[in-house]
Amino acid sequence: MTDNVLQDLLRQRGAPGRFDTGDALPTRKAEQWKYTDLKRLEKIGWTVWLAEDEHGVVRPPETGLELDGAVDLVLVNGFLDRDLSALDNLPAGLSVEAGPTADAWGEGFTERLSDALAQEELTIRVDPGRTIEAPIHIRHVTWGADKDAAIAHAARVTITVGAGAEACIVESHVTAEGRGFSVPSLGVSLDRDARLGLYTLLGEGAQSAQLALSDIGVAENAVLDSFILSVGDGLSRRETRLSMAGERGEAALSGSYFGAGDAVIDNTTFVTHGAENATSRQFFRGVLDDHARGVFQGKVLVREGAQGTDGQQQHKALLLSRHAEVDAKPELEIYADDVQCAHGATVGAIDPDQLFYMRARGIPEDRARAMLTESFLIEAVEKIARPAIRDTFRNVLSARLNGETA
Repeated sequence: MTDNVLQDLLRQRGAPGRFDTGDALPTRKAEQWKYTDLKRLEKIGWTVWLAEDEHGVVRPPETGLELDGAVDLVLVNGFLDRDLSALDNLPAGLSVEAGPTADAWGEGFTERLSDALAQEELTIRVDPGRTIEAPIHIRHVTWGADKDAAIAHAARVTITVGAGAEACIVESHVTAEGRGFSVPSLGVSLDRDARLGLYTLLGEGAQSAQLALSDIGVAENAVLDSFILSVGDGLSRRETRLSMAGERGEAALSGSYFGAGDAVIDNTTFVTHGAENATSRQFFRGVLDDHARGVFQGKVLVREGAQGTDGQQQHKALLLSRHAEVDAKPELEIYADDVQCAHGATVGAIDPDQLFYMRARGIPEDRARAMLTESFLIEAVEKIARPAIRDTFRNVLSARLNGETA
């Protein structure tokens, strides 16, 4: 273990990537990391998982997601496991390949760290005009040799949905054994008239950490429906960069999160409108208990000439403990004059009148609080456009709130 976790990881990987020898993990002095403290990562001696290492996963852990007929793609510590994945008899129009990583995606810390640690890239393509009926389940699994193992890894996935094509992608992030520091990156491209459902479950363990990046481009008349459910007990930060690059494109970014213990859950979004008459919706709900912390940083940038833009963002959170904390920072930056844009953020406690109403009807206080919490978070789950996916995410959330395991 070293005082400089970043340099220790780079030495183990054998390549500095785009970092200098004096670089370190970002601190809260950096504006984008103001609310998410990475100091807890310095207390653990992480071991970088390399291509030649062998894991002991015989069967992927259960996630609670019920996805009938899904195409399972299992990545263990960042690498596609062909034996655990369903690569035979893929649906017509769907191709899956794993190979060397491609060019870097950007200059931010998360993408540079992903570039430095990633050793393999999974590429998923949906051919133009094709509809893939079965959900494609990308199962990210962290595995260590025992419960004390601390594994660092980076998975890289690129998804291209061709013109007029349609698909449903479900991601799940879970721990099989040990604890993980993962840096998954997801690049998504929706061509003209394409439609994609993109749904993510973050459920890793208490001593795990994840710094994730999603980079999504939406072309003309394309439609994205996206949802993130964060119910893990560790530290998770998901940066979503969304580019509305085509006229009349539509995108929905929604999410629910529940944090307890000393969990940190950070949803950071940056939506850029560069084309006319495009629509984006952000809708997040969060509940924090104990000493947990929630973060929402959402920015909408409307470029000059992007007339007719409709960009909305809303974040609401409940605090169940006086020690819990939520930091919300919605932003609008607009350089066009014919737009409809708005943002809102509220933080509060459970309504005592609602609690009294339920208790007066014989419902125990703990159960009443759980019911009010679930109904609050379900508001975001209901934004999922696909009924079957909506139901399974609702079930996972309900199980988590009721202390059940997958």
